[in-house]
Amino acid sequence: MTSTVLSRHCAVCDRETSLWCSRCQAVWYCSQEHNTQAWPEHRLQCRSVATVPNSDTIATSTHIRWQRSVQAIFLPMNEDHPRMITVNLRPSGGACPVPMLEPYCKGSPNSIVLQRALNEDLLRFPLHLFYDSERHVNRAVQRITTGLAEKPFLGNVVVLKYNGTRRADYMDPTTHDLPTLSAYFLYCQ
Repeated sequence: MTSTVLSRHCAVCDRETSLWCSRCQAVWYCSQEHNTQAWPEHRLQCRSVATVPNSDTIATSTHIRWQRSVQAIFLPMNEDHPRMITVNLRPSGGACPVPMLEPYCKGSPNSIVLQRALNEDLLRFPLHLFYDSERHVNRAVQRITTGLAEKPFLGNVVVLKYNGTRRADYMDPTTHDLPTLSAYFLYCQ
């Protein structure tokens, strides 16, 4: 589930919506019809997200500022339990949004995508793990594996969940994803 700083409203009818222009990702529409109806005027202002300066917030043509975010599982190296955090997402030119992981991971974190469950079945919603490169025993990882993870995992871990196998966007993970993570830390790392 995504959240916003302010409500997003259709540029044509002002109805609350969760759909936006796929090119600029700055103007909202409640339907394809309203998107098509507004296009002759909007196309004069519409710029691809790839040409918009990197920023956590984007100003729309109606001067509403929004910030998209999702929940993530955070496995802190110095705490005993994983917890849920909110991660802001920055749009990227046509690809999956870029998660803003500061202050949870230092610098440019390493990442891996878990696409298969322990039984080798494809995960309908793959998990994207980001982790620090510092080598420390992660107490939260030790907790979810009941201390059986043989190698210390690397620093803090942030886990996002893709919204499908095409890995085009993120959605909120749940505690039901912990067994897949536990299996990864026990057998696959």
